[in-house]
Formats: sequence, structure tokens, C-alpha cells
Amino acid sequence: MRYVIGCGRLFFVGVLILLILFIIYCIFPWMKWRARARIIKRLAPWIPAVLGIRVAVKGRVPDAGAASRGYRDAGCGYMVCCNHISFVDIFVLDAILPVHFVAKKEIASWPLFGAITTGVGTIYIDRERRRAVLEVAEAMRATLESGENVLFFPEGTTGPGDALLPFHANLFSAACAAGAEVLPVALRYTLNGETTTIPSYAEVPLFDVMKRIVFTPGIVAEATILEPIDAAAHDRRTVNAMASERMANALGFPDATAALQAEIDSRRKAAQKK
Repeated sequence: MRYVIGCGRLFFVGVLILLILFIIYCIFPWMKWRARARIIKRLAPWIPAVLGIRVAVKGRVPDAGAASRGYRDAGCGYMVCCNHISFVDIFVLDAILPVHFVAKKEIASWPLFGAITTGVGTIYIDRERRRAVLEVAEAMRATLESGENVLFFPEGTTGPGDALLPFHANLFSAACAAGAEVLPVALRYTLNGETTTIPSYAEVPLFDVMKRIVFTPGIVAEATILEPIDAAAHDRRTVNAMASERMANALGFPDATAALQAEIDSRRKAAQKK
């Protein structure tokens, strides 16, 4: 029975992806971002639901407009930062508040999901170019100042789901320059109340992950919305450390960013003594 249900879920995921692609190619080109954001907000919960993943949100986005419409009427949009585990993350997060994602350019060439990420206004970063980080940070700053939300994954890669990786501070500079609020979101997937790595696509082909998900009933995506950080009051490294600490505490994981910084400081002190 579980096999039949899983196959049915895969079929309906395919149908839903075709519907989303139709909207992206045939409807979105005629719409501005703010009109697209309303549709994204409504469509985003469908993917986890069809996959059989229940979404549980703890906390709330302080600005209701940013959560429902994808932009704020006054001031900068939110810079959302979240740990990255699965392709499902983007749908879970868009269901909470529509955002412009920051992602590596390779995702644009992925079958199906590349078209979806491009269609929802993703800002791509070319890691092979030295100036790419500066250019993306400037694009993020401009987007935030327009009132629209931006999201990036400060770990810089996909994690296993049962730990946080060290954060990279560079792109937090966009929030500091814009004077935006950083909204940390701590994400975990659970099965029978325990953290699970099943949805993670770290070193696992995308379709294999989809099969693991649809054939495993009872997976829950838990998203905890934490208190915003006023980036205007801090530098990027401080914001980076604060976001990592809050997310680690919310998830009950070790703070890998703090541990790495402590190791770096220890090496510096040892070098100074020589």
C-alpha cells in the first residue's frame, strides 16, 4: 500500500510541476514581481503537501504584509537566512513569506526545478567569478531597499539536516548596507518526532531524494521563525554570529560558526606567542 501511495504522490508531483511551469512560462512574463508573489504564496504549500510532508510553523513574521504579499509597504524587505537541507526548503519558505532566493547559478540548469527557481525571481551567484559576491550583494541590497524580501542560505551548501554548518558572513553585508532586518528561520525535518536526514539532497541525486520522501509517510517540516536582527546596528560578522547562535539554539544543534571562530582565534593567539 505504501508503494502505491508513493507512486501516486510522484505522479501528482509531476502534474503539479507541469502546472507550475505553465504558470511560469505563460503567465509570469506578463506580471510584475509583486503580482507573482501572491501566486507563489498560494502555490508554494502544494509541493510539500503532495510529497506527503506536513509543514509546521513556529513563531510568526512580524510584518504581516511582508508575509502575505512578499514586500513591505514602508522600509526595507526582510533578509531571510535559513539552514539548507532539501529542495523542499524553498517551497516551505515561500509558503511562509514570498522571497527572492539567492542560489548558485548551476541550479538554473537543473531539469524542471531550474525553470521553477528562475521563474520565482532567484538571484544567481557565479562562484567561479571573484566579483560575483560583490555583485550579488549589490543586487540583494537593491531588492531589499525596494521593500521585497530576499533569502539566502548562509551555510553556502546543503547540510545533512541533523547539524548546522559554519555560516559565511559575506552576503549579510547587503542587509547592513540597506539597513534591513535579518529574519533567521531555523528549519528541520522530523519523522516520528525525531530529526531525520531523509529529505536532504547533500550528495544524493534529486530524484532519489524525491523517492525517499514519497515512500516515507509522516515527515514534518518544522520552520521556526526567530526574532529579527537589526542589521543597521551591527557589522556583517556580528550579524552572522548572532544568526548562527539563534538558529543553533532553536534547533538544539552545536553552533558551528562560533566553534570555527573560536578555533581561528586560538590559532591567532598561538601564532602571536611564537
